[in-house]
Amino acid sequence: MRLALIGAGAAGLTCVKQALADGHDVVCFEKHQDLGGIWNPASGGAYAGVRMQSSRMSMPFTDHPPGFAADFPELTEVQAYLRSYATRFGLLETVRFGHEVVAVAKEGDEWAVTARRATGEEEQVRVDAVLVANGELWQPRLPEGGLPAPGTGVRVLTSPEYRGAADFTGQRVLVVGGGVSGADIAADLAPHAARVDWSVRSRQLFLPRDIGGVYNDALFSYAGRVAIEDVPYAEYLDWLTEWLPDYMGMYRATGLLPEQGFHGSVHVNEKIVPAVSAGGVHPVAAFKWFTDDGLAVLADGTTDRYDAVVLCLGYEPPDYGFIDGLRREDLYEHHFWRHDPTLAVINTPVDTEAFGTACPYFEAVGGWVLSVLGGKTTLPGPVERAEWCARHMSALYDRRYLDCWLETIRLGLLSGSLPDPAVHFRAYWTLVSHQVDPACLRQGQGSAVPAAHDGRLDLTGVRHRVLAALPEVTRRDLLARGEVDGADLAAAAGVPAGRELAPWLPYRQRATRTAGSAEGTAE
Repeated sequence: MRLALIGAGAAGLTCVKQALADGHDVVCFEKHQDLGGIWNPASGGAYAGVRMQSSRMSMPFTDHPPGFAADFPELTEVQAYLRSYATRFGLLETVRFGHEVVAVAKEGDEWAVTARRATGEEEQVRVDAVLVANGELWQPRLPEGGLPAPGTGVRVLTSPEYRGAADFTGQRVLVVGGGVSGADIAADLAPHAARVDWSVRSRQLFLPRDIGGVYNDALFSYAGRVAIEDVPYAEYLDWLTEWLPDYMGMYRATGLLPEQGFHGSVHVNEKIVPAVSAGGVHPVAAFKWFTDDGLAVLADGTTDRYDAVVLCLGYEPPDYGFIDGLRREDLYEHHFWRHDPTLAVINTPVDTEAFGTACPYFEAVGGWVLSVLGGKTTLPGPVERAEWCARHMSALYDRRYLDCWLETIRLGLLSGSLPDPAVHFRAYWTLVSHQVDPACLRQGQGSAVPAAHDGRLDLTGVRHRVLAALPEVTRRDLLARGEVDGADLAAAAGVPAGRELAPWLPYRQRATRTAGSAEGTAE
């Protein structure tokens, strides 16, 4: 097939690499003059000082280990890594830099893709399929009440416009947003600004990148990430106190520690809790709006005037207006256009707060899409796709938690790139019950190392719950071929009804279960 890729960030590059390996003819359009997406410093897509939340252990592609020494790389290091990946696998010759795609439309059996250069000149290609990997973190969300009028004396900027604390020396600053970017920027400003107020809507679980000498993402295996849901949240906080006694003592003293929650929803930041504890950052009520003369109004009714306000309110959904007929509500499984799956989106689903969004996740999304386009796997029919979209895509404002490590397993099973537990249960279980190492996602590669704290969890119970989800005839075949033993078979037969666990490891997606909320990402 002839394919068009839109975007040369991590998602776009892995799609190019996999498409070329499958024998497709590929052209990739990138509107900036360099690769990397938000990890391209010149793109303005990320704020100064941003660091990967995923460690060097878990963030790389499955077949390209990092060359940097940093445990959690910064902007330029990630871009350099992506460039080394593109260079090693010969991807750059497919990329047309400085080409912004302005129109995509189906014309007969082909897609017409129109790109515009910086000079204004346009060119068009016709392809069999289009993969959209233009990213979702480009348009910062603004307050519903709008911004203060010019001349009020308050400088308002969004998180991508933040270029360091030096510009705020001696100023009174309000940082709006209780997520990672708000925490990063508030803590960064604390030693420089005269005062930093941090507007927080709700308490979140902030944990350091290093937890007792272990990477945050090395605590538990894939299966362990599901097993921990059976651990009471209060007990999990006790574990954190054991591993991080000083940190958790500070956290509780600030009043910011959420005493109710669930283990998956973690914000990675090691600076904000100490900054609040030391008095450099002052948590305040949720921001409501600006008055006409530039005062900030908070949810508790207080008002204050600031020299600067940094808005960290997240991002608007990606703009797909250049694609004729595409609505986000019509993306089957968040990735395939249900009307015509030769159009696919590789971006992270828009209704999520993702944890662990790194190269293996995008590699898995791209691998599944390309397996469908190449005829290796199939999708349900149009009616089933429409029904799925009606169930799952009608309330995109109702945000959920997305565990990208577990999604990587699910997508790998869908594409056939991972061992099928119904056939190769031993290899499957070795993968999911060990440390999150991308190299292990390639069969026969990587080292199966136990995760640091899986020993505290009932992984054996998870193993038997997964076996219980397989048909009895499949379990008996696995026994006959030595993939499981008799004790496994007996234990699986004793799993209570309703406790079976599908091999793609469905996980809890919301802190509080509400009507219609899903336990996993597939039904």
